[in-house]
Amino acid sequence: MSSGIFEQLFVSQNLVHLAALLFLLGFLSRDQFILRGLVLLGDLLYMLYFYFAPDQPLWGGIFWSAMFAIANVAMIWLIFLDEVQFSLRAEERKLFDLLGDLTPGQFRKLLKAGRQEVLASPLVVTRENEPSNELYFIIDGKITISKGGHRTVSDGKTFIGEIAFLLARPATATVTLEPGCHYCVWDSKALHAVLNGHPALRTALSAAMNRKLAEKVAQAGVLTDITGDTLKVPAKSKSAPPRKPKPAKKGG
Repeated sequence: MSSGIFEQLFVSQNLVHLAALLFLLGFLSRDQFILRGLVLLGDLLYMLYFYFAPDQPLWGGIFWSAMFAIANVAMIWLIFLDEVQFSLRAEERKLFDLLGDLTPGQFRKLLKAGRQEVLASPLVVTRENEPSNELYFIIDGKITISKGGHRTVSDGKTFIGEIAFLLARPATATVTLEPGCHYCVWDSKALHAVLNGHPALRTALSAAMNRKLAEKVAQAGVLTDITGDTLKVPAKSKSAPPRKPKPAKKGG
C-alpha cells in the first residue's frame, strides 16, 4: 500500500509541487549555498515537469528553466570562489590573516586595487597636520611615529592613514617606515571607487580598520576617538586620609 502511495505522489503531475516546495525551502534559508542549491534542484524538476506532464513538451518553460539553472550554477561557483583560499600566495595569506574581516573574494578585490612593496630605505608616508592621499597597511617591520614632539617606534601589522582615508582629514601624526618594512598601499581615490562598487567590501574593510584602531588604543594605553584626538583619562579621585582623633583636652 505504501508503495502505491509513493508512486501516486511522484507522478509527473506532482513534479511542479515538489519543485515549488524546493523553491520555498530555498527562499527560507539565509545560507547562499543552500538557497541556490535548492533552487537549482527546483529548476531541474520544473524541466522534467514541462517535458513529461503535458501531452507535448513545453519547450519554452524547459528553455527558461535551463537558463535559470545555468545562472544558478554560475553563481554557486562564484560564491565558492569567494569562500575558499586555495589561490592565495604565502605573502598574501599573511596579509589576509592580519585583516581577518574579509572573505577571500573580498580580499582579492582589495589586493588588486593596491600594491605591495618592501623598503630598502626609510620612507615618510604621512606628515602631521598634512593631507594624505594614500592608505597603508604594514605587514611586517618597524615604524616610527612622531606626534606633538613625541617619538615612538612600533611594530607594524596595522593601518596607517586610516583617519585621513575615512574622514578626509589631515594626518594626525608623522609616520616613517623603516628599512625592511613590508607594506601594502592603496591610492585613496582609487580605493574609494572600488568600495563604492562593492558595499560588502566597504563594510568588511571598515570593520578591519575599527578593529586595528582599537588595537592601537589598547597598545597606546590612551583613549583615542575616531578623529584621532587623544582624550584625557579622568584621574582617579584620591580618597582623603582618615582623620586622626583629636587628643582629649586635659582638665576638661
